[in-house]
Amino acid sequence: MNKNRIHLLLGFNTLVLYGLIFFLMRDLEVGQLVVIGIAMAAMMIMPSLFINRALDHLERRAEDAESELSSVTEELAGLKERFSSVTTLDELTGCYNESHFKDVLIQHRAMSERGSYHFTVAILQVDQFAEIVDKHGLGSGNETLQLFSRIVKAALREVDVIARLDNDIFALLLSGASEEDAVMIINRISQLISQIKIKDDEDILVTASGGITTFHGIEDVDELIANATKALEFAVESGRDRVAGFNYKPPEESESQEQSEVDSEEDPQGAPAS
Repeated sequence: MNKNRIHLLLGFNTLVLYGLIFFLMRDLEVGQLVVIGIAMAAMMIMPSLFINRALDHLERRAEDAESELSSVTEELAGLKERFSSVTTLDELTGCYNESHFKDVLIQHRAMSERGSYHFTVAILQVDQFAEIVDKHGLGSGNETLQLFSRIVKAALREVDVIARLDNDIFALLLSGASEEDAVMIINRISQLISQIKIKDDEDILVTASGGITTFHGIEDVDELIANATKALEFAVESGRDRVAGFNYKPPEESESQEQSEVDSEEDPQGAPAS
């Protein structure tokens, strides 16, 4: 209830009461009626003054509370943003962490299942990280990773995602990219990171190896990462500084091949297995 309504109600009650007194005491003299009217007016004015002061005080407290609430809300929003950054970003490189990368993969996987959208997952390794740490310490190794991540971010498109999975292992989600597109992107990254120089050591040339796999419509998130990691291991075993693709086979084809291998082992001559 606002001030105007309160004052109106007090005035109305005073008039009703004065009218009732006038009706019941019609034989009073004019002077007496005037005195009674003044007394009743005072009775109305004094509560109004107290109510005004009380309402003003409540309004100030409400404004202070609203201001404090606004300040707390802004502080909570800032804390939420900082907490979100802490829980989704790698502290050293500023890339996403593995947990958030998997969440993003789940989203892209769902988009691909709903339409014609496709994507490729790549796992990259900084080939010389262990050597740099052994020769120059972890500080130099971390600086190399920071430079590497900045270069990769600059080479990627806005729709792509980079995350750090392990010490020197990074994952890429290349949106709308085929394996051929992914190979070109990683080769471009390799050319750029070859410019990284290790302080006081010109003998170390930084390179990267990569493994890639596209989403074929049925792999889960962990399987996608595992397949790209297997391709990376092949690239490393083949000499590093190269890209390898995962040789994906549909489950029914893999089962057929496994059964054929079992039959061959049981009956080398090709006769029906018993």
